[in-house]
Amino acid sequence: MDEHEFNLWKILDVIALRAKFIIGLVMVATIISVVVSFALPRWYRASTLLIPPKSDNTGIGPVSNLNAVLSLTSGLEQPITATPTDIYARILRSRTMSERVIDANNMSMHFATESVPRMLELLKKRAEFRTTDEGLLEIFYQDKDPVFAARVANSYAEQFDLLNRELSVSRAQTMREFIEKRLSDVGADLDSARRELEEFQREHKAVDLDRQTQLAMESAVSLKVSLAQNEIDLNVKEHTLSATHPDVISLKRRINEIREQINRLEFGGQDSSYLNLPVANVPGLRIRYAELAARVKVSETLYQMLAEQFEQARLQEKMTTPTISVLDPAVPPVNPFSPRKSLIVLATFAISLLVALLLALFFHYLEQLQTTSPQDYNRARRFFGTFFGWVPGIGKSTKNS
Repeated sequence: MDEHEFNLWKILDVIALRAKFIIGLVMVATIISVVVSFALPRWYRASTLLIPPKSDNTGIGPVSNLNAVLSLTSGLEQPITATPTDIYARILRSRTMSERVIDANNMSMHFATESVPRMLELLKKRAEFRTTDEGLLEIFYQDKDPVFAARVANSYAEQFDLLNRELSVSRAQTMREFIEKRLSDVGADLDSARRELEEFQREHKAVDLDRQTQLAMESAVSLKVSLAQNEIDLNVKEHTLSATHPDVISLKRRINEIREQINRLEFGGQDSSYLNLPVANVPGLRIRYAELAARVKVSETLYQMLAEQFEQARLQEKMTTPTISVLDPAVPPVNPFSPRKSLIVLATFAISLLVALLLALFFHYLEQLQTTSPQDYNRARRFFGTFFGWVPGIGKSTKNS
């Protein structure tokens, strides 16, 4: 068998020869890890679970649009994969939110520093914000003091609610001031439109054009029928009676009177009552009346819409109710979050065992090097004896060798 061929029994034999070294190194490393893990400070992690604020679009028409404008996430171009909860989590990481939490909890004394950048850095390392699959928002904070950790986690929720309300109120105030000015302008336009319509109706006696036109047309038809009947009677009598006959004269007078009435009905006359509407002027009057009535209608609709938005903005400006719901408030944790002692000890044990096995094989290589190249062996022995002679097994092996 080739001397360079892998031989498991040779490796196991080397490990058996260096068993004391391997066990000693592993025990020392493990004991050190146990001591260190118990000496490390305990960190406690508190968490708060929130139902984030939602855009209130339950209103109808303009009220719904106003609620969308006053929403915290309105006007933001959200990525396809982002949700409003992701935006809220980013707001919680903002410098403004961090400074509010620092001031609310007097963290300068807790961190024993007056440096704001330092406190922001420490707060950033200890706080964590996560979006759940259900769209909820989790706030984590870890500290050596479990009570303080829970207080800061709840403080994030409180300050986030306050910031959300302040921003919403600020937007509502700006919107209310804008709507108030616009409402005043639309109100002035509405008053002007109503005055013009009233003046038009007074001038042209146009109270209800449809009904007045209908009455005028009915009167015109009735007069036309009466005129035709009287003209027929006149023709009959002119063939049988003389032109000076009283009946003929009376019919002629009646016909002339009917024609004058028809003329006054079509083109107007001295009658200034609201029932006297010249039929010839109806097309032009209808167009002008429609224009004025439409202007009044548009102004009234716009004024009503703005009035609803104005009241909604005033209500939002005075709103003091919470905008978020705390599903699970933070409580002081009982068990520490870190250090994880068992994990540290097990990891140290595994790593030290691997290192010890590799060193044992390396020392075996040095022994073989003693016969193949004594000069290189002496250099290696001198190096390891100088720097690693304190390790159990190394000093003795270098001396014996």
